[in-house]
This record gives sequence, C-alpha cells and structure tokens, in this order.
Amino acid sequence: MARGRVTLRVTIPANTTALVFVPARNAGSVTESGVPVAKASAVSFVRMEAGAAIFAVGSGDYTFIAKL
Repeated sequence: MARGRVTLRVTIPANTTALVFVPARNAGSVTESGVPVAKASAVSFVRMEAGAAIFAVGSGDYTFIAKL
C-alpha cells in the first residue's frame, strides 16, 4: 500500500471465474491494468460490501489499483 492506495494482483486459473474483493472507497476509484474498471474487459462490478468493491472476473492475470 502506497500513499492511500492499494495494489492487488491476482491470477485466476483457466476455465474458472472468481469474485475479487478490492478495498476501495467506491468502484469508480479502481483501475485494472491502468484502465478504469468500467472499461476493463472481463471485469464486471458486482457490488460494494464492507469497504470493498467486488468484481466478477474470468480466467487471467489482473492488477487492480484502488484509492482508499
């Protein structure tokens, strides 16, 4: 964590899906591989819960960065 932000790197195995919980103020403050999550392919916002933005993702490598 650096200066009010968190970086989360995840790998989802082939032929699977996952929910990724990213600590964040809101979903709009999250990027994936440098792209706002609203425009990121294979990433869908699900909901906010307990201080985390929850995203559904398919298999692959992801780097989420969020402002806290």
